[in-house]
Amino acid sequence: MTGLISFRAGARLPRSSNRPGRRWRCLALAAGLSFPGLVAGSALAQEAGEAPEDAVIATVNGEPVRYSDVILAEQDLAAQLSGVPEDVKFEYLASLMIDRKALADEALKAGLEDDPAVLRQLAYYREKVLGDVYLNRQLADAVSDEEARTFYDKQVAQIDVEEEVRARHILVETEDEALKVISRLDAGEDFAALAKEISTGPTGANGGDLGFFVADRMVPEFSDAAFALQPGEVSKPVKSDFGWHVIKVEERRMQQVVPFEDVKEGIKVQLRDEKAAPFIASVRDKADVKFTGEETARPQIVPQQ
Repeated sequence: MTGLISFRAGARLPRSSNRPGRRWRCLALAAGLSFPGLVAGSALAQEAGEAPEDAVIATVNGEPVRYSDVILAEQDLAAQLSGVPEDVKFEYLASLMIDRKALADEALKAGLEDDPAVLRQLAYYREKVLGDVYLNRQLADAVSDEEARTFYDKQVAQIDVEEEVRARHILVETEDEALKVISRLDAGEDFAALAKEISTGPTGANGGDLGFFVADRMVPEFSDAAFALQPGEVSKPVKSDFGWHVIKVEERRMQQVVPFEDVKEGIKVQLRDEKAAPFIASVRDKADVKFTGEETARPQIVPQQ
């Protein structure tokens, strides 16, 4: 679990990278701008009763590159592509798969199919894929909805629900500037528009909106002033190490717990991950494992630079 804050309003547990297909389906129209074959291929696949993941998005020397190839590449490179926008990620992975297929064709023409180095790596990845698929299938139903719900309820019971406010602020350098801001607000000017015009803080561009926050998320002098206000009220000038603030509270509320259904799948993924190590250990215990030679006689593994 990423922490109790994961259950607070607006927070989300990360979705499993083992099930990217649903995300990729929604990319078809956007990706179609650069890969029109994806849109057409998906339509043809559906007419033929073919799963969307099997749709052809391109061909390389007459051989298809499929939607499912892109999904596998996303799974393989999930860590490296964390945080990359989905449309950019799709374009990159689709291009990667095209390059990979073109290179593989050239390698076959060069007679590398039976090269010892190729065969060793194929054997390595064969065992890896077999093991990964077997593990995923064995643990697919290892966590029930009831078990996930029990975990959720225990976490929620430990949450200390706090009050939070949503506020805007305008940051200026001097108290006189802050007083002028208040005068303009008293004259009827819009707070958000004024923040965009004169605030020196990074939130100025979005009208000074700080979103919701609890008291300990801000420096004490700012929090004290913000939490003393009711919705719609504007503070007097507030001094902090950043400068002078004029604060307007938009809303007050108690923190909301994220509904179970919104985080259920993320919880199940985490609990399955926790069960993976003991399952692997049980499989290893059944295997006939024998080390050869003394520990000191084993070849040393030298890290590559």
